[in-house]
Amino acid sequence: MNDDVLRPSDASATPQPQENHTLGSSTIYRLCEEVISLRERNRAEHKFFEQSLAKSRDELKASFNKFAADTHEEYQRLRQQVNGEKKLAVSLLNELMEVNFDLIHILAVRPRPDDPDGVAKWIEAVEVESRKVEAALLRQGIHPYDAVVGSSYDPRLHERVGSMHAEGMGPLLVAEQRERGYASAQPDFVLRRPKVIVSE
Repeated sequence: MNDDVLRPSDASATPQPQENHTLGSSTIYRLCEEVISLRERNRAEHKFFEQSLAKSRDELKASFNKFAADTHEEYQRLRQQVNGEKKLAVSLLNELMEVNFDLIHILAVRPRPDDPDGVAKWIEAVEVESRKVEAALLRQGIHPYDAVVGSSYDPRLHERVGSMHAEGMGPLLVAEQRERGYASAQPDFVLRRPKVIVSE
């Protein structure tokens, strides 16, 4: 037979267009790359977060330790100050009791007015007691505080008990001191202001 008939085997032998598997493969490849990149970025961000967290924790710990140390130091200082004040108060009370006992004895032996020798000795005993009081004040860090004549009148440092015209002085100056004051060991801490006359 001259007629050519295509056999099924011949039909399959003819080249057929093949499916393109490269498109799917490249999409999966890119997807894998994105997943890997996302994982690496997530790991880097997690590491940065841990570093930031550790830094914040260290800063908070250092700040708390400093706060605790400062608080402890302040507590110790306050405790020492309170203990010092208690000791000072007890010491002052003991000094005051001693003065009280001495005055009780001095008053108990007060002489008659018509006994000049007895009056003289009694006055001497009062003077001795006065010196003992002054010495006790000095032991406690309390010293006399006198106003400076001619200085500016300051109600924080002076107690005004009168005023007068003072020759050669301007107004509101200390013209005269009537009674001395007392201050602690700190010069600015006046316990008793001196009584002064102020110029007009």
